[in-house]
Amino acid sequence: MSEIEIVASVLSYFPVIGLAALGGLLSQKAGVYIISIEGQMAFGTMSGLLGYFYTGSLWFGLLLGFILGTIFGVLLSVLTVSLKLDQIVIGFTIWFFAEGLAGFLYPLLMPGGFKVPDRFGGIFGFDVIFFITIVLFVVAFGIFRWTRQGLAVRVSGESPAVADIAGINVQKTRWITLILGSGLMGISGAYLAIHILQGFNYNMVAGYGWVAFAVILFGRWSPLGVMGGSLFFSALIGIQTRMQVAGILFIPSEFMVVLPHIAVIIVLSAVGVLGKKSGMPSALGIPYRRE
Repeated sequence: MSEIEIVASVLSYFPVIGLAALGGLLSQKAGVYIISIEGQMAFGTMSGLLGYFYTGSLWFGLLLGFILGTIFGVLLSVLTVSLKLDQIVIGFTIWFFAEGLAGFLYPLLMPGGFKVPDRFGGIFGFDVIFFITIVLFVVAFGIFRWTRQGLAVRVSGESPAVADIAGINVQKTRWITLILGSGLMGISGAYLAIHILQGFNYNMVAGYGWVAFAVILFGRWSPLGVMGGSLFFSALIGIQTRMQVAGILFIPSEFMVVLPHIAVIIVLSAVGVLGKKSGMPSALGIPYRRE
């Protein structure tokens, strides 16, 4: 195996973490916390396998992950944007509901022990979804920096009252970002199931949704920063996994498994101390009520 193929192997989880983190970034830039990433990814795993099982297409699996993922975006929008319910409470509720629903539906819709024999093609060990994920981050950076739509999202997250005065429909903006972001989380879960793990089990997301959540904070709510954070945390996961497989254990294996999640705790703690200096949108988590 060449050096570049080793790097590709270590970064194999980048689309999983990156797509989920980008989805969360979209909604948070508009001012809506979305802490149900873990559950929405879990539902995406079931959706991706469902799409592949009935069509034989990996791409349709990703598409179904996106489509069914947007359903949770609509649900979140109704509850947090339109009804203005507590975003943290709703986020935890959707997390548990989506994860439980995935575990309930999978054995009903697909046979036990179903595995995906195919993988996406690529070059030098990097599959096509890896490159698509990078392109999406670059596109998001361009939209936020140079377009009116990106400005509308940023102002909705920083000062929704000012956005309203400027003629920006804050509610519509938050709806769109929540739906698109939830769709990306669905793709992330679908990719995890049909390409990396090639199957389903109830605990397969294994905390990656919370890693994606921490990556947003780690990247200071910047698309390129979040992309860099996704690569960093993906490398941690990849190195830890491959050291276990190779039997290289300097510390107990149980501790090796939780190393990426310890990094998540450190990031969350640092952001809690830094507060606004971290780049957090001013109106994040605050429902907007027109006066």
